[in-house]
Amino acid sequence: MEKLSTHTIAEVRIDYERRSIETLDTALGCTPMYESWKLFDPGERYNVDLRYHSLPVLTKDDIRTHFPLGVIPQGLNLDAALARGEVSFVHTSGTEDEALENIWNQQWWDASERASWRLNSVAAHVATGQHREAILASALSVGPRSENGPISREQRMLGRFLFLNEFWTTADWPEGHERRIFEELTDYQPEVFEANPSLLARLASFALRTGVAVYQPPLITLTYEFPSALQLRVIRRVFQSPIASSYGSTEAGYVFMECEHGRLHQNFEFCRVDFAPFNDSIETHAGVGRIFSTTFGNKWFPLMRFDVGDIVRLAPDPCPCGRNFGMTLSTIEGRLKSLCVAEDGRLVTHRELDDALARVDGLEQYSLVQEALNKVRLDVVGEDGQGKRAARDAADILQGVFGRHVEIMASEVQTLLPEKSGKFLLAKRDFPLDPSFIPERTEVLNS
Repeated sequence: MEKLSTHTIAEVRIDYERRSIETLDTALGCTPMYESWKLFDPGERYNVDLRYHSLPVLTKDDIRTHFPLGVIPQGLNLDAALARGEVSFVHTSGTEDEALENIWNQQWWDASERASWRLNSVAAHVATGQHREAILASALSVGPRSENGPISREQRMLGRFLFLNEFWTTADWPEGHERRIFEELTDYQPEVFEANPSLLARLASFALRTGVAVYQPPLITLTYEFPSALQLRVIRRVFQSPIASSYGSTEAGYVFMECEHGRLHQNFEFCRVDFAPFNDSIETHAGVGRIFSTTFGNKWFPLMRFDVGDIVRLAPDPCPCGRNFGMTLSTIEGRLKSLCVAEDGRLVTHRELDDALARVDGLEQYSLVQEALNKVRLDVVGEDGQGKRAARDAADILQGVFGRHVEIMASEVQTLLPEKSGKFLLAKRDFPLDPSFIPERTEVLNS
C-alpha cells in the first residue's frame, strides 16, 4: 500500500478532528450519560485533543447505570427505531462484571467492518461484502446455540454466514464434531474464516492427529480472544492461509485490524483511540498502556473514551505496509484483568507471560491465575503425555518472571474450561491493583 501524501494526510487529519468534535458535541451536548462530564471540558477555545484528554473514562458500569435512555442522544425516538428494526438490544457474553446490554445498530456495524478490511491488503481483496464467511466461535458469542445436541447446517446458516459451532464449550462437542467442521469448510469454501484462536487451535490439533483434509481459506481472521503463541504455533502448522487479528468490541465496533506485516492499525474512519501509558520506567514497558475508544457516526450509541479493558503496545516505528495515519500497535498485551505483579512490584502483561510459556517444550495449553502477590496457580495440558514435565518446566520459567519468593503451583490437567462467556481467558489476577498502576491520563500521539 502506498503512503498517503502529505496533502492527503492533512485532509484525513482534518476529517478525523471533525469527527472527534461531532461525537464530543453529541455526547456533552445532548446525551444524559455524559451530563456530569461537562465540568471537565475546558471548552471550544482549546484544541480537540486537549479537550478529550481532560475528560473521564467511560466504564461498563456507567453504561449499565444509564441504559437504555441515558445512552441515547435526546431527540431520538428509541421505541420507533426498535419498531422499524433500525436498532435492537443485544447482550454481550461475559462474566458478571463484563456482560453488558447494548443498543445494536447493524448498519453502522457493517460500515465499521468494511472500513477495517481496507487496513489489510488480503482482506481488501477477498472481503467484498458478498463473500462467503465461516465462523468458529462459542455459541455464547455468536450464532445459533444448541440446547439438545447438534443442529443442522441449514439452521446454522444466516445469509452468507455459516456458523460452524453450536455449542457453548468444547466439553459439549460430540464425537466427530471436528471432522464435521472440516467437511463443512471444504464444502462451503469460505473466502474468510473467522475464529476463536482457542477453538481453531483445537481444530488444528485434531488435523495433526488424524491427517484429515484441510481447506485453506484465502484469509483467516482471529477474534474474540487473546491469541497465544502456543495456539498460533499449532494453527500455522495446519493452515497456510494469511492470518490477521481483528480487534474490537460489541460496544465500540472494529477498532484495529492487523495488516499483512503483523501490525495493528486503527480504524480511524470509525473511531478515535486515546492512549494512557504506564508510569513505568522499565524498558520492556516502553509504549505499553491502556486505550480508550470513541465511536464515530453511531448516532444511537455514542461512546466517548470507552475503556475496552485491554492493554496494548505502540509500534516503535512506521509500519512497512505504508499505512501512516492513526495509531499503530505492535501487539495487544492482554486484558487489564490479566495484568499480573511480580514480587518487586513490576507489572507483568499477559503477552510477557505467554512469551515465557511458549518456550516450554510439550506444553499445549495453560491457564494461569495470580491469586495473591505471592501465589500463582498454573494448570497445564501437555502434548502426548508430557504434561507433568511441562508443568514442572513452566513453573521454573514463571519463577524467573515473578521472583523466587512467589509460590508457583503448577499442575497437569486433562482439559481446560472457558469462562462463563464461553471464551478462554488464559491469564488473570484475582486481586485489585493499586490505583497508581492503572493509568487514565492520556497523551497526544503523532499521527
